[in-house]
Amino acid sequence: MSPAALPPRAVERIVHHVYESCLFRIEAPGCRTHFCSPAAPCKVARDLLSPLANLKLVAVSWNAAVHAFQQTKYPRFFGDVEDGYYPHAWHINTRMRKAVLLARYRVFRTFTSEDGNRGVYVAHDFGGAGGCAAARAVVLKAWVSATDFECQREIAAYRALGACPGVPAPRIADARHDPLCDVHVLVLPKLGPTLEDLRAALPDHRFTPRMVLTVAIEMLDRYRDIHARGVVHSGIKPGNICLAPQNSADAPSALYAIDFGFSTALAANAQLPSAHRIDAVGNRRFMSVFAHHGISQSQRDDLESLAYLLSYLFHARLPWASDGKPRSPRAQQQHAPHVWRIKLATPAAVLFRDMDACFLEFWHDVKGLAYAEVPDYDRMRARFAKCLEMQDGDGKAPLNWWDLWEEKARGRK
Repeated sequence: MSPAALPPRAVERIVHHVYESCLFRIEAPGCRTHFCSPAAPCKVARDLLSPLANLKLVAVSWNAAVHAFQQTKYPRFFGDVEDGYYPHAWHINTRMRKAVLLARYRVFRTFTSEDGNRGVYVAHDFGGAGGCAAARAVVLKAWVSATDFECQREIAAYRALGACPGVPAPRIADARHDPLCDVHVLVLPKLGPTLEDLRAALPDHRFTPRMVLTVAIEMLDRYRDIHARGVVHSGIKPGNICLAPQNSADAPSALYAIDFGFSTALAANAQLPSAHRIDAVGNRRFMSVFAHHGISQSQRDDLESLAYLLSYLFHARLPWASDGKPRSPRAQQQHAPHVWRIKLATPAAVLFRDMDACFLEFWHDVKGLAYAEVPDYDRMRARFAKCLEMQDGDGKAPLNWWDLWEEKARGRK
């Protein structure tokens, strides 16, 4: 019997058999788990499956069987993937798991935050020469539409920031569209845990004075470089500050700023705020008072938000969010006064209670800045550095975030 005369079912069984033989019986050592798919195989799988591809040349029925097989979600490919249930086909989570993204990324975990699901995922990148055996973790940010407000802000910010220290550099310069999943994806390197992760691992969920001072120094360095490139972050919170990648060339105390979806461009010659009201965006616990009122933001707003963050890390609470969690818009309407009113009414002595005087001096410097005035970052940083030096004494090594994280991780086991 000629190959063309075989029944379609027989052809399909042969295709499956050849597939199993090629990929899972003679595959390369160390490549027992695959994150790719029949439609988008990694390099190792592609080389091993070349006999299956050659079967497409035998007859039209074989070509159809191979093509149909490539469109199936073959279960052996998706063994080590997050098991999530998303009932709506239109939901971004459902789309991100519909197929392999951009022919090389397979989502296996969803990032969730206090603001809900923001379309951020961890994925296997199997696009290298080693295939799935050498897959590494990357972060994917996804949007349904390229015109999405946060998508456009994020792309514009990364273009302006370029090789800014302490800011992750996208692996793809733009948000690339994936036709199979119908999403726009930005690929970023996987960094270390966030300060929120570290805070949650601490017994009392509070940073020590030494840790808070280190955060102050690092974030002043970050904002000096970010502002110098004409970008206002507008997104500071513990979940948006990450440890540097482990075993990287960064200093052990280095921190990274992430999530520029709410960022704005700093107008070069704007001496006055915009005459038009700006939509209030960002985390309401940490945004500046002016941001609450829709006043366009500048360098001082990022530093005001940093001051709130430092107080929060030390006290594990803020006067306008006593339980440490933000209120929903409905709850904010039901519980007067609004956050911005409490911020205005809170004395600096309360905000920085039991903290070193350098924090109070930092607050006065920030509140004394005019719109778009360039802060004296070096003087602010030197004040915190002097305080840290007095605490550490002679010969004490700089704070190592990864050592601290691993110590706390061992304590939780």
